[in-house]
Amino acid sequence: MSQLISTTHSVAGLLPPLKVMQSEGFALEACLRGTGLDGRQLEEAGRTVTLQQEIRFYRNLLELSGDPAIGLRLGAAFVPQRYGIFGYALLSAATLGHAMAMAAHFVALSFSWFEMGYSVSHGSVLLTMGDRLAIDADVHNLLHDRDCAAVWVDLGEMLGQRLPLERVALPHDGHRLGAVYRDFFQCPVDFGITPSCLQFSAGFLDQPLPHHDAIASEQLRQQCQLLLAKLSRQNPLVDQVRQLLLASPGRFPEEPQIAERIGLSERSLRRRLAAENTRYKEILDEVRFSLARQYLIE
Repeated sequence: MSQLISTTHSVAGLLPPLKVMQSEGFALEACLRGTGLDGRQLEEAGRTVTLQQEIRFYRNLLELSGDPAIGLRLGAAFVPQRYGIFGYALLSAATLGHAMAMAAHFVALSFSWFEMGYSVSHGSVLLTMGDRLAIDADVHNLLHDRDCAAVWVDLGEMLGQRLPLERVALPHDGHRLGAVYRDFFQCPVDFGITPSCLQFSAGFLDQPLPHHDAIASEQLRQQCQLLLAKLSRQNPLVDQVRQLLLASPGRFPEEPQIAERIGLSERSLRRRLAAENTRYKEILDEVRFSLARQYLIE
């Protein structure tokens, strides 16, 4: 299915993994190194982060922990309440099937960079997460681990009990840690398979959810629809420029190079940025300031 994929996420999506890392003894500053973010910005309502910032953030966590399977622990921290209105809409749904349909439709309101879908065949549900963006291999693997773990935890929270899995598939080679993955998901895990997926009995789809509230569910669904409509109206151009600049700190591309990478003429880029009430230089100054502040903190 075709879904809207946001070009940014709320900075709140960094809080669950940060809590995990801090509980394991790692400093906030080390986790945020090179992202252009500091602790104060994590508390700012409306603050967003780009894909490039998240890539740097999760690469920091990989390097600090030295654990290629850390995505499992990070994903387990994403309970539904962490997603705000979207999460409460899932919890208040009538059945697990209703919640899954809502999750697939409103996935852009989550913290995932993947496309979500599911199908039912031979008595089993196959919930898949497919790639939509180019992400460096190391972080790509971590994010698939994170999202599979998060989805499994979330489904259990919605049901009010652990959801038994029949099978899990992941796109990487398992890092020679197959037993770690099997122990975490408590089922067989296959590696080197895309898209990543969770498989479980279709009998759970009709199971009523303990927090179902028909009135709240409809109100929250409407709020999710409004948020999705707002997201679809946002022009991602400014975020694209910011991502390209953040990808090359210290050797920022010039405006013609940025335009070429986006697939626009320099004139078209200027005109479209002007329509968003900004200019290339203003975005560049913002990125420089954010990085300089982070370097000073470090």
